[in-house]
Amino acid sequence: MRIAAFLVFSLALATAAAAQSSVSGVVRDEDGGVVSGASVLVFGTSGLAQQTVSGPDGRFALGMASAGDLTLVVRAGGFAEWR
Repeated sequence: MRIAAFLVFSLALATAAAAQSSVSGVVRDEDGGVVSGASVLVFGTSGLAQQTVSGPDGRFALGMASAGDLTLVVRAGGFAEWR
């Protein structure tokens, strides 16, 4: 298992007027290569809010029904978990 600065994200957080939020980005390894098939989970204050898997280009997007403090967790085989 590689122990490294696991991922680099270009994250976009947006909050709309109706308290809708979204999280999107690209999962990358320490060399800048995309990581496909990574599990991307977002936890809100009440627990797991959303989850998805990064696509072949490393991209992911989640629409969130709640705003507030969120924790992003990314897991992929061969990499350390990123929070």
